[in-house]
Amino acid sequence: MLVDINTCFGKTPRKRVDWSPETLVALLGERDVDRALTYSLRGVLYDFVTGNDETWEVCRRHEMLIPVATIDPRRHFGCLDEIERCADRGFSVFRFFPDQQGWAVDGAPFLKICETLAEHDVAVMLPAGPAGHQSLVGREIAPFGFNVVLVGAGYGSNAETYAVCTSYDNVFAETHQFASPGTIEGLAWVAGAHKLMFGSNSPDRYFGAAQMMVDSADLSESDRAAILGHNAVRYLRLEGF
Repeated sequence: MLVDINTCFGKTPRKRVDWSPETLVALLGERDVDRALTYSLRGVLYDFVTGNDETWEVCRRHEMLIPVATIDPRRHFGCLDEIERCADRGFSVFRFFPDQQGWAVDGAPFLKICETLAEHDVAVMLPAGPAGHQSLVGREIAPFGFNVVLVGAGYGSNAETYAVCTSYDNVFAETHQFASPGTIEGLAWVAGAHKLMFGSNSPDRYFGAAQMMVDSADLSESDRAAILGHNAVRYLRLEGF
């Protein structure tokens, strides 16, 4: 089983590229991906309500794709209602972008959102961010109880990733930036292979590079299989998709 927890589709003003859903599905199909979590860039850059609707419809058309909801706390009005609407609809993962949108995970608006998320059987994805940010997520967000995946942890922040994933049972790490030899093995050793979930950051990044780091890591085959798919199914509650 191969599950990619980190993909997106849509348009970005930063690049002139074809990131259509069809392009994404074709790229993933070339790599024999079974399922992939995805979100619309519209929800990150413009409007999260229409972005979530777009994500839902795209995933309905493409069986490979699993919808991820996005919320921007800066709007304030309608954020909690959108969580309820998405949870009722069947979204099991919510992803947030404080690094791109300019807000803090320990700010009152996001903590209020976390209170509502904790009432539902969902998981949350957050960026690993700069030094200290993963520790902040552990202290402020992990106590809400839902599973949290740190996205983009990598070179320069490995020690913090190891420490946070070891300290909090419900904090996990996505792998696409684990590009240094031994990084994946290091987290598996200190915290357990169950703490790692494969992500490629497609179509922005080259899928093969992320997959190669897991395929070439010095792991048991059972641990490798867990990282490449089984962990995501279990800890992101994807069984129904």
